[in-house]
Amino acid sequence: MNLFAVIPERFFSVLASPLKQDYAAILFRIYDQYQLTTFGMERDVVIDLIVDYIEQKDGFFEQALADEIWEESLDTPAGPRERAAFILRKLEATGWVVSEVYSNYVQYISLPDYAIKILDVLDKIRRHRQVEYQGYVYATYTLLHSEEADRQGNLALEKAYEQTEQLINGLKSLNHNIKRYIERVLAEKEPREILKIHFKDYMEEIIDRSYHRLKTSDNVSRYRPKIIARLNQWYNDTAWVDRTAGLEVQRERFPDLPTARQEIYRRIDYIRQAYIGLDDLLDEIDRRNARYANASFQQLKYILNSSKDVEGQLMEILKFLAGLRAQEGMRPDDLLPEELGRLFSLFTQGFLDRESLYTGREAARQHQPREVQELEEIDPERRRERLRSFRQQLERRMTREKINAWVMEKLAGRKEICARELGIEDVEEFIKLIYATAYGRSRQVGYRVHREGRPRVSCAGGRFEFRDLRFERK
Repeated sequence: MNLFAVIPERFFSVLASPLKQDYAAILFRIYDQYQLTTFGMERDVVIDLIVDYIEQKDGFFEQALADEIWEESLDTPAGPRERAAFILRKLEATGWVVSEVYSNYVQYISLPDYAIKILDVLDKIRRHRQVEYQGYVYATYTLLHSEEADRQGNLALEKAYEQTEQLINGLKSLNHNIKRYIERVLAEKEPREILKIHFKDYMEEIIDRSYHRLKTSDNVSRYRPKIIARLNQWYNDTAWVDRTAGLEVQRERFPDLPTARQEIYRRIDYIRQAYIGLDDLLDEIDRRNARYANASFQQLKYILNSSKDVEGQLMEILKFLAGLRAQEGMRPDDLLPEELGRLFSLFTQGFLDRESLYTGREAARQHQPREVQELEEIDPERRRERLRSFRQQLERRMTREKINAWVMEKLAGRKEICARELGIEDVEEFIKLIYATAYGRSRQVGYRVHREGRPRVSCAGGRFEFRDLRFERK
């Protein structure tokens, strides 16, 4: 069926108009109030909602609304209620709301079914409502093993199919959304904002709330064997399939038994294959999550680099050039200004000489090994210097064992310690805190990290700001 045979053609026009933000805010107010009612809202109640919004806005909105009313109706409403009535009529004309008069001669406003579905999706997007993935797995398991599953298998299979579909689509969305967070981190220039994106927006809102529980306490492996076993039982039970197909035909979901039977087999196979291949999808999310964590660390390391060696000086030059390009509104593919281009002598060079001639292939010749020569003895002082340099490199590596020892040293004889008590005074200590937080979920460390409800603190005169995490000895 054509989409616009169900949705009016001008349905999305209010969300594409100059006042789209205001129309969206008004629609969400109507939607929130509509959820609290049973039979719709009286027209006067909706008018009051819109009037309340208009009175909270500034003069710019009133003037823009007056201009729109004049363009469409050649009229200039005097008061807020007249303007609110215009907005309500426009929402009704575009199909967002419908009005009807009940037997008590009172006009009621309600939302059509398609508007409710679209507003529900938009409301979840604006509230950044995250999916609780583990709920889908548990719901699928419960549906397939309930007492009514054998008697009303068609309903159990249909709902289990929907739950599985939402689980897979949600995990695919999460996998793609990690890329968006990587782009946000790489575009950010302030260490404070990078840490906020990493620990609050990403770790707390997305990974900790849903995905982490799917991998730990509500691991899919707890339910997957029994889910697949029940599906295999149904798939191989011809009598159950025929009985379930008959129920679907009685519900008029399918025209005949062969079609219903084919759809039942398809749903069973979809759920079964989804859970069999779920580990591959989770592994891909883990790999992308690791890339995100590395991007956050590298960007933070790049911004906090203040050394005066060649690497630090090159970073300062690149920061200056990046700021200059942004200040002048240059695109990434634009060349540097001519006066800056002369500062660099980086170019490709090639020429032809006698060595450039093609050398034809020769037949293989028998190998004549050279006589082994005894190596000269390395100077002892040079050997010690090389070993000392190598040890220093090993000592600077942030391994899980070193981070665990650092946290244990800070804990001393205590049961727990807060991040503000760790004495973060320089970049190295700050990076250790980041690693300690990342390793907190590992079974190979002797502590665990608690993030929920922890406030933000700063130290070193405001140089570093972070969440006051609580490190607890296991």
